[in-house]
Amino acid sequence: MTKLLIGKKKIISIALMIVAIVLSVVLLFKLGMFDKFSRAVGSPSPQVQKENSAPSVFKQEIKPIYLPPKTVTFKEKTLDIEDVGVEEDGFLGVPSGWFTAGWYKDSARAGEQGNIVLDGHYDTNTGAPGAFWELKDLQIGDKVLLTDALGRKFEYAVTQKSYIAITDPERAKVFDSTQAKELTLITCGGVWDYASGTYNKRLVIKAEFDKMEKNW
Repeated sequence: MTKLLIGKKKIISIALMIVAIVLSVVLLFKLGMFDKFSRAVGSPSPQVQKENSAPSVFKQEIKPIYLPPKTVTFKEKTLDIEDVGVEEDGFLGVPSGWFTAGWYKDSARAGEQGNIVLDGHYDTNTGAPGAFWELKDLQIGDKVLLTDALGRKFEYAVTQKSYIAITDPERAKVFDSTQAKELTLITCGGVWDYASGTYNKRLVIKAEFDKMEKNW
């Protein structure tokens, strides 16, 4: 009988001990002590977890890719484009061929914010129509299409048409950059000046970006 009582006491003691442990754990959870303990033994804190979930510093922002124009189309005529620069005399260089256009390589690219500058010959050395012969026929609202190396097509609408004397000290302003997406087309105009060996004016067409064709 005594052994039986002792056995019951042990069972009761063990049960009470288990109850005490369970209550202690519950109390620790309520007080947040278990969370602190878990951090101490290696579990990351909520702040660390939040920081770890942030985007990697090596992740790059996706930005549009702009490329130099490869062709220009206006008045149902498409011309190949080559790079040109500014000559020592301050004039924009001209394309190597009579029937190609030149893209000023320090100007904006197709579809990009800024001023895209293109030039081309008005006529050939024999007086025959050159690449930009039809430029004089463009009117306000007419469309000019640029195509880049990926085949993307960028449409511009003509907004201005003017003539600038080659002696005009302000002529370089046609190269000025802009916050808009602008296209500047330049060719010869006026009358032939035998003394200088070129036309006495430049025809300048200004156009602004209208839309990008989606069927490329």
